[in-house]
Amino acid sequence: MIPKAVVAEYVKNNLNVLGVTNKMPSSGSWKHLQTEMITPQELKGEGVGIICGKISGNLEVLDIDLKYDISGTLYNRLKQKINDVNSELIKSLMIIQTPSGGYHWLYRCPSGIEGSLKLAERDATEDERGDQETVKVLIETRGEASYIASLPHDGYNVKQGRFSQIPSISAEDRKLIFSSSRELDERIKEFKIPTDSLKNTFNIHDKDSTRLTTWDDYDERGSIPDDLAKAGWIRVREDSERIYYKRAGKTDAKSSGNYWKTGNFFKSFSTSTVLEAGKGYKPFALYYMLLHNEDATAAARQLYGEGFGDRLDNKKESILEYAEEKYGDKEESKTVDEYSISKYLSNYENDYAYLQSVRDGNVEKGLSTGSDLIDKHFLFKKGSFIISIGHTSVGKTLSALFLTVLSALKHDWKIIVLGMENSSGMLKRQILELYLQKPLTQTTAEEFSEGNKWLNMHYVFIAARGGHVRTITDAIKLCYKMLDEDHYDMIVLDPYSGFDSNRKGGESEHEANKRNCGDLLNFSTKTNCVVLLSLHTNSSARREIDPNTGNLRPPRMSDVDGGGLFSNRCDTAICFHRLINAEDPLERITTSMYVEKERHLESGGSLTSRENPIQIQFRDSRFYVNGYEDVVYNIKNKHKEKFRDLKTNEVIEFEDVPF
Repeated sequence: MIPKAVVAEYVKNNLNVLGVTNKMPSSGSWKHLQTEMITPQELKGEGVGIICGKISGNLEVLDIDLKYDISGTLYNRLKQKINDVNSELIKSLMIIQTPSGGYHWLYRCPSGIEGSLKLAERDATEDERGDQETVKVLIETRGEASYIASLPHDGYNVKQGRFSQIPSISAEDRKLIFSSSRELDERIKEFKIPTDSLKNTFNIHDKDSTRLTTWDDYDERGSIPDDLAKAGWIRVREDSERIYYKRAGKTDAKSSGNYWKTGNFFKSFSTSTVLEAGKGYKPFALYYMLLHNEDATAAARQLYGEGFGDRLDNKKESILEYAEEKYGDKEESKTVDEYSISKYLSNYENDYAYLQSVRDGNVEKGLSTGSDLIDKHFLFKKGSFIISIGHTSVGKTLSALFLTVLSALKHDWKIIVLGMENSSGMLKRQILELYLQKPLTQTTAEEFSEGNKWLNMHYVFIAARGGHVRTITDAIKLCYKMLDEDHYDMIVLDPYSGFDSNRKGGESEHEANKRNCGDLLNFSTKTNCVVLLSLHTNSSARREIDPNTGNLRPPRMSDVDGGGLFSNRCDTAICFHRLINAEDPLERITTSMYVEKERHLESGGSLTSRENPIQIQFRDSRFYVNGYEDVVYNIKNKHKEKFRDLKTNEVIEFEDVPF
């Protein structure tokens, strides 16, 4: 039993605890203790478990497990790497030796911590593999929702510091501990490139398996040292196995990553780069992350133009050929014997790669919007069919255009826009003002010129209102043709009700809508393009008043003509809502963004609750997420050591901004 007085001392020092036996909770579930401080009391167990995370003042523990250290030098190497940069940091920490001979380093980080992280591992030896273990963890953190066994447990000895004097360290010092630990990682966890997406773009099928792809060729012939130099990384030293580099920009670290010569991988230790710390990057992955703004498709196209990969002169079926076959009714004239069965089977290699990624826990994630607040619920996912729903005049078109601007700024996307209600001039104005973050009437000649140049690089507008596009089928056929001639990443169709009905034969409106949804879903899959379709709510939804606000209630994804048809077929459903008649002027300019459906949650995103949607506030030609995050500004100024304070809206400078 753990005496009440001991528990009281821990609580007095802002450390939440539980009783443990053999390092396991002695009293079952302890989840409530992650958010509720324990009342001093006698605890069952042979020792105390100290709970990490916010409940204990952002306590984090570095767990150094020396029983798996074959070299016998791990601890000294770790201390040396840290001391080379900050000789006082380790001296400030509380250090406890564990029964196995390892160490716990205790510290708090007021700027925040996350869950537990594995920082350094090694492959198991042959003898260890006999116990079904393939990996041994050398260094890891204990963070949010975790705990460590500690005193008064047999075998734990305080080597430095006191529980009443656990230090608070800066985010920079914490990153130093992390990067130094990652330098000791002996395993290479390869960063996965979006192979399926690239194969789709270049029309590479299983039957082309002998063809040397652009990315595989670059992995064989590309030069990691050359690309690092182009990206501004500085070579600092070299040994027989590795070349060490410092990242571009200001850093006190002696090295930020290393190039493993034999394996032809680069691994970054720093979290202040676009590279994922601890992952191994082959030449193509490194090339597109550092030199092509994280855009694998653009990088592959560039390298293909430079002669990498087998030529694609004999590609089997372009998206245009697919479209002509689909809409030309050629299949109907074929006999059974003329069908090629292999053409209709799913891609075994792609399916297997997906299943393997699920098993390994590394399913390819969607692309960031540039806002952590939005990314929690919504990410850009190539080949997805998105519907956006809203009542009339709530600003769903402007909100949708805001998302397209983020995709163009963050990922250099090219976008086709078909506006069936708003003129192309009006749509261009809205996009330009979002990009320039001011009304056009307030722009200088230079800003106006630069904005139009950017607009023309990233957007193409179809003369839809009053033009030749009448139906969804017309739009799809045209887009297939455009994608055969150039690369695009997103198609915006605004709104669905602006297109003429294209019922065939005796089709009902419901059947025609179902066919159109199927065609749009096929289009997004075949082209790997995002399709963003805007939908008005139906008349019954526009009559429902929210009794709490006296305004129209926020729409649901089924509040469109056709009911659940569109939401059933789409990959992602977003509802936009704004209280346009609210008394509070701030409410009148705030749009709620509800993510009501996300088909592929394993690749990121989550549904918003009805009570807590994403809030995007539009004022002074800027959208502020949750009222304060200016995402467009932050993306445009990411490369500068200058940032906007999200609370005061003032521009401030830092010597070194941690990403």
